[in-house]
Amino acid sequence: MCTLLRLSLMAVWLLTSSNQALASASILIWPIDPVIEDQQPGTELWLENRDKVPVYMQIRVLGWQQMADKDDYSTQSAVIASPPVASIAPGKRQLIRLIKQSAPSAGQERAYRVLIDEVPMKDQPISDTQMGLKFQMRYSVPLFVSGKGVWTKQVSGKPRDFTTASQPQLSYRLLQQGNQRWLVVRNQGIVHARISKVTMQGNTLNPGLLGYVLPSSQMRFALPSAGNFSHGKLLATVNDNEQPVVIPSY
Repeated sequence: MCTLLRLSLMAVWLLTSSNQALASASILIWPIDPVIEDQQPGTELWLENRDKVPVYMQIRVLGWQQMADKDDYSTQSAVIASPPVASIAPGKRQLIRLIKQSAPSAGQERAYRVLIDEVPMKDQPISDTQMGLKFQMRYSVPLFVSGKGVWTKQVSGKPRDFTTASQPQLSYRLLQQGNQRWLVVRNQGIVHARISKVTMQGNTLNPGLLGYVLPSSQMRFALPSAGNFSHGKLLATVNDNEQPVVIPSY
């Protein structure tokens, strides 16, 4: 089994709800929420260099799990990036193919993180033992791979009734530890939850993206220091649902 790697040093998480994001002053990445469905061999990721100098990028796909309320990543071979390295001239785009080597079982979803490292041009590609030590900027894009019977978002050229999409099964509780209050969200479903625009009893907890909770996992999120939050009605936008979802307490 692959050794789990905690990758937090200088990480930049691209967790927005739009289809593309300006990752830094120079690199445009889209889509930022790619999926590979059961019948698809892979999907596409585009990198565009908006700087005036060439950039050298290294692309890797890591397995993604959540353990003890934290994100953990591991080396894996079920999904690969092709090409794994790219030199992109100013004003040019590079297509990266994310290719599925093995599929999840029916009714399951696997989660990955696509790491895109901007490497100094004079350096060689970073090895696993050097990970996090020799890059200029790191970008991270979530990738979800669906097994048979599972889908979570509308995809281009394949309109369908979103009421039939696979949904997470969420519940929450509040946790006090010293002076810090936490919102703990548990997902007992078979697909991930992308949680944003969170309110409790009409008070805004987070106006943007709160974060992800993977299947059969739980995560905790820091609550604002100000505000009188207690157990009550928690509303959030979950994945691509058009209407806010009520998350019950447990």
